[in-house]
Formats: sequence, structure tokens, C-alpha cells
Amino acid sequence: MTFLFACGGSGGHIFPALSVAEELDRRRPDSKVVYACGTKDVESAIFRVVPKDAVFTVESAPFRGGTSFVDPHFLIRLTRGFFQSRALLKKLRPALVVGFGGYVSFPVLLAARSMGVRTALHEQNVVPGRANRVLAKFTDALALSHTESRAYFGRSRRSRVTGNPIRSSIEKDCRLEAFDFFGFSSGKKTLLVLGGSQGAESVNRLFLSCLPFLDRVMKEGLQVLHLCGRMQPRDSEEICRGAGVRAKAFSFFDRMDLAYGAADLCLGRAGATFLSEIEAKNIPAILVPYPFADGHQRENARVFATKHSAVVVEQSDLTPEKLAGLIQGLCRGGVSPPMFGAREPRPYENRNARMALADFLEECLEDR
Repeated sequence: MTFLFACGGSGGHIFPALSVAEELDRRRPDSKVVYACGTKDVESAIFRVVPKDAVFTVESAPFRGGTSFVDPHFLIRLTRGFFQSRALLKKLRPALVVGFGGYVSFPVLLAARSMGVRTALHEQNVVPGRANRVLAKFTDALALSHTESRAYFGRSRRSRVTGNPIRSSIEKDCRLEAFDFFGFSSGKKTLLVLGGSQGAESVNRLFLSCLPFLDRVMKEGLQVLHLCGRMQPRDSEEICRGAGVRAKAFSFFDRMDLAYGAADLCLGRAGATFLSEIEAKNIPAILVPYPFADGHQRENARVFATKHSAVVVEQSDLTPEKLAGLIQGLCRGGVSPPMFGAREPRPYENRNARMALADFLEECLEDR
């Protein structure tokens, strides 16, 4: 039996797919999970862990709502992707096609629907994207990460809140291994800066600009792991070193278990998968929601901060001096929420999300 997972565009769409694939592989060793994705560099980098014959590329384009259907560029690429997807479905004959968001989900799920192949959709964010709102009308089943998302979909044929699955490797305690890998000291606080995600170049600039505003004691007691995306890692490390802060930087880093294992505090956007992962590890965070893309990260951050340790700051309100104050205050316990207690993972509802989503997908198969 074959499952086809359509996911791409960013790790936030791909990692939940990889996570539930782990669970399905464990339960169904005779089954196979294959992936349809786009052609972005980040997709190629993430899918390096998957056998090449299990990853297929499909053309697509950003869906901007109703106006996309009068955009020749979108329609041409959607049509190409649609027929590529039909050819792929004829070749693979999957029992179930699951969309995890990203542009590529659109042509793949439409093609599956046109061929009578059973479909499901998983939404990671509190506020669903435009494509998923449209696709939900045509899919057989809808899995949600948040109860709050139900209001955006109206009546669906079948829906369930499963949570947002994360990879089992993230949940493991690897703090000592992480310190050894990065050459970090267990006597310092580790700040993890996620500057490689959507629109995070401004997070990189804010972070590096805040360093001169940290006091001497803070600089001496801080070490930084900077996932800097398009920025050159050497440049980040030199700026940190010039400011008197020890740092390791990577453009892309695929051992997030080690990154989270070392972290005492995170600074980043408010992507759904990132929030699920730091929730599992009980890591406090300074969240700067991406101010565009329909503001869905703002709602992710709002819901997250009602239940977990986070300070949410709008990008327009954040200056380098203010960011330095937040980092110092949080590291020293002078700003709510409380920080740096025992690093034991908290009871975590999404720890069962892999199983819950796998259960749901298996039920979709049984309903045929």
C-alpha cells in the first residue's frame, strides 16, 4: 500500500509529513510513503534524508485566492502541475493522498480528486492558508492542529483535531551530546536564533544589531546558535565574536534535535512546526511573528503564548535595544515568563499527534 504526501515550500509543511510517515512505517512495514514536493533549495535539503526514489517534484505556484484563477502565470503552472500529478498518481496508485500545505498540495490534491483517489488534508496553523481553505471543500477528511481552526472551515465532510506531529528525534534528551557537538559550555545560557525561516532576514538583522546593547556580564554568560539562512555563517560568527559573544552559525542545519537540545531560549518567527517543537522541549521563546501572509503567524503566537512560555513582540515594535533588554531579562529571570527551570520536557499533547494523525489516516482508508 502506498501513501502519497504532498508537502513543500518550507520545513513547516514537510516535517509534519516526515513525522507521521515515521509512525506509518512503524505500523505498516509493508507500506510505503512517497512525497510530492517543489523545487526549492530548502526542500531538496530536507528531503536528503529520504530515498531519492520516494521523492517526486510537481510544478505549482503561489495561490493568492480568487484572483489566482484569472492569473495566466498561476493557471499555466497549475495546469502543468495537475497533469504531472495525474501521471504520478497513475504510476504510484496510492491508496491515500494527503496534503500538508505548501503550493504543491494544490495540484496534487485536485488531481487525486479528479481520479477518485481518497484524499486528506492536514493544517498546521491556527489560521489556515487560502489554498487549504479551498482544498478542504474537495477532500474527504481534514485534520487540524488546533481546535481554534474549526471556525475557518465551516462544515467539512470529516474533521478531527489531531495536533501537529513532530519528529521523534526532537523529543529525545540530547543536551550533553549537543554541547559536545557545538563546543558549547554547560555553564552558559544558549540562545537559539532561527533566522532561516520565512521572512527571517529581518530577525537576523535585529539580533545582530542588538548585540552591542547587551552588557558585559551577559555577553560573557551567553553563547549563540544562529541558524542564519541566506546569510553567510562566517559573517554572523564574526559579528558575534566582535561583540564579545561566542557563536556557531549555520545556513541550514538538519540536526534540530541537537539545536533544541542545547537551547535555553529561542528567538524566531511563529511558524506552527517550530512552536510545536519548542513546546515539546519546554523551551521559552521570544516570538516575532511574520507580519505578512495573512498574519497567520500572529495568531499562532497568540494561541501559543496563552499556554506556554513566550514573549510575543510585533516586528514593527521591536528595536535592537528592546530585543537586548528582552534577552537579558529572560536569561536573568527578570521578565515574565519564568525561564530556565528544569529542562525536562513537559507533558505534551502533540507528543501523541503522530499517533493521532496516523490513526485518522488509517480510518480514512477503512471508510472506503
